[in-house]
Amino acid sequence: MTAKKLSADAVGLPAFDPGNRSGGSAFELTSHRRAREALDLALSIRDPGFNVFVLGENRSGRLTSTVAYLEQAATALPAPSDWLYVNHFIRPWEPVALRLPAGQGQVFRSRMELLLSQLQDAAATAFGGDGFQKRVQSEGADARDRINARMREIQGEARTAGLDVVQTQQGPTIVAVDEKGEIVPPQAMTDEQRAAMDRHAPGIAEAIREVSRETAEAQAELHERAEELARQTADYALGPMIDAFVVAFGDHPGLMRWLVELRNDLIANYRLFLPTPPDMERPREAEPAVRYAVNLLVDNRAAKHAPVVVEPNPTFANLFGRIEYRQSQGAMETDFSLIRAGAIHRANGGVLVLRADAVAAEPNVWPYLKATLRDGLARIEEPFRAGGPAVAGAPTPAPIPLDIKVVLVAAPHWYYTFFAADPEFQTHFKIKADIDPSMDATDGNVETYAGLIRAMPGAADTACEDEAVAWLLGTASRWSADRTKLCSQFERIEDIVAEARVLAARTGAKTVTRVLVVEANESRRRRNSRIEDRVQEGIADGTVLITTTGATVGQVNGLTVRDVGDHTFGTPSRVTARASVGRRGVLNIERDVGLGGPIQQKGALVLQGWLSGQFARDFPLSFDVSITFEQSYGGVEGDSASLAELVAILSDLSGIPVKQGIAITGSVNQKGEAQAIGGAHSKIEGFFRTCRDAGELDGSQGAAIPAANERNLVLSEEVEEAVRDGRFVLYSVATIEDAVELLLGVPAGTRGADGAFPADSVFGRVAGRLAGYDRVLREREGPPGLRP
Repeated sequence: MTAKKLSADAVGLPAFDPGNRSGGSAFELTSHRRAREALDLALSIRDPGFNVFVLGENRSGRLTSTVAYLEQAATALPAPSDWLYVNHFIRPWEPVALRLPAGQGQVFRSRMELLLSQLQDAAATAFGGDGFQKRVQSEGADARDRINARMREIQGEARTAGLDVVQTQQGPTIVAVDEKGEIVPPQAMTDEQRAAMDRHAPGIAEAIREVSRETAEAQAELHERAEELARQTADYALGPMIDAFVVAFGDHPGLMRWLVELRNDLIANYRLFLPTPPDMERPREAEPAVRYAVNLLVDNRAAKHAPVVVEPNPTFANLFGRIEYRQSQGAMETDFSLIRAGAIHRANGGVLVLRADAVAAEPNVWPYLKATLRDGLARIEEPFRAGGPAVAGAPTPAPIPLDIKVVLVAAPHWYYTFFAADPEFQTHFKIKADIDPSMDATDGNVETYAGLIRAMPGAADTACEDEAVAWLLGTASRWSADRTKLCSQFERIEDIVAEARVLAARTGAKTVTRVLVVEANESRRRRNSRIEDRVQEGIADGTVLITTTGATVGQVNGLTVRDVGDHTFGTPSRVTARASVGRRGVLNIERDVGLGGPIQQKGALVLQGWLSGQFARDFPLSFDVSITFEQSYGGVEGDSASLAELVAILSDLSGIPVKQGIAITGSVNQKGEAQAIGGAHSKIEGFFRTCRDAGELDGSQGAAIPAANERNLVLSEEVEEAVRDGRFVLYSVATIEDAVELLLGVPAGTRGADGAFPADSVFGRVAGRLAGYDRVLREREGPPGLRP
């Protein structure tokens, strides 16, 4: 084989027919097919653990398109229930969670507020009128008359004995009286009066004590009767309104028990609805609006289908809910009405979407999320209070049953290095939705991609012309580094279109043209290319030694690529080789000084293997050859320069100079076959810029790549034009022989019948040089038996 010359049509932007479609979903693209199928499966399985991890490259719509797809799928699912917290009348620190159909929570709360208002009016009427007071007074009058009659009897008996019973501050007292009925002091009593006192006072005192006991019993009975009367009045006055409320909501499962408890509590605490005396302050928790509050935790009255909730900042409180506190008289207080829902509660019955990297950034969230999914319960807790003093009155809300799909979204490295390393991860996230970085440029994908471009934000005001859409499709192919594919990062295209629309607005254009998208893309390149410009300036002014004309022995222009995050660019790097007599073979200077990575070192060892297999069949390799990247002061990794390194070695051993106008990139194996590498178009464009800046392109400059990389060439229009005009030449090589013949201009050589290479071929000269090295070494080392 010989090096293949590539045409401009084979290296420029592919020409795609954009069609006329507008709109569509990213999940129609085959790059998103796996993710779409995974999401469909997850939504159809209600068993626990079938949550989803969506992984895709940045700007591939992994979040926005996933959410849009989920929202569309959620329209087929019913709206979830409302959730409320209400008072637990026996254990108020454990509020009760109630479920109602969507929209009924607000109705329940409004009806409760109305009920409390009605009860207050009804209680004021029932207990403030003459009827209730007269009944209570009537009950008390009978008891008082009975007690008074008994006291009159005792007093009559005492008077018959010449005594009397009078009321003092100490209570009823027995005294002696004279014929006129006046009290006789103890010191003035006659013997007869003292005798009467001694004889009758004990019996009268016992009778008085009996009346006192009867009075106490009557008072207790009266109080109990008054309470019973009040309860009857409350039941009579308030009961019908409460019963109507109970009937209105009694059909909802799980609610009837609390409604019965509510009715009993309302009747038992009827005093809460009576006016408070001016000199009495009622505790806040005794206010009806507090005791019978309805905390509408999740309100789905506006929901027409299952929710899709995206929580951008999944802190513990934002995700799992919180309990708020209010300041009162210098202290913090709270109650069940201050419980607030988290994203978990709002997404209950639907889908919760979280960014996995944001979840990982919160130390407490991931363990609690796993526990929540494991138990199927949403608990509202306060982990920040752990170890601190308990807050009096702080509620412990009842957990809420969960029916939820959690979708984590992140770049692939988050899936493989963080979450997948957790042994419990697969238990809770059984489905992986993987978005492919690229897709085949089929008619369907091209049509959908074009539709997405036409429907990008701002399209209603400034539409994209077909030529602009076609150019953007070609750019998507360039980003995929494959002429037969499209990059799935379509949101990067959106960025270019957004900038192009700004340019259109400045000029008053009504459409986005091809010229504008090209200008916008070039503007982005200029903003991000400072480092590339400085590197190329160093080459142009001679600081970095790169020659693009002539020929030099043992010196090759290799091609490297750099990624600085927001910009990827290629630059040439001089690779040199220096051979001498020795036994050590290939010496990788980068490896010896610790600048070469393991893959780069492997590439150098592969060269040793090829050289041994090619030239050491009759005698051992008898040479030392050092290879290095000149003016490289940082680490070197990768084997994409091994083809250039081998050409440099063969050039130095053969003495045949290498054409400096042609740069080469590629890996080589021990069989001498050229292997594919990455970043081909960036590398070629970097060398093209170096040649262009060095002077007029005359057709002697160009670059060579492995044949396997032909499909990866999607070059800029400037390079494509230079190739079309013959000012810059591109080649593909399949073997080291192709590369040698291209760069050295001399046949590589093929072994003849005698096993030797032609003497004037590159391999023949190398073999001759190596044989000479071997003779020198054998002569210096002496006969085998005398060698040390």
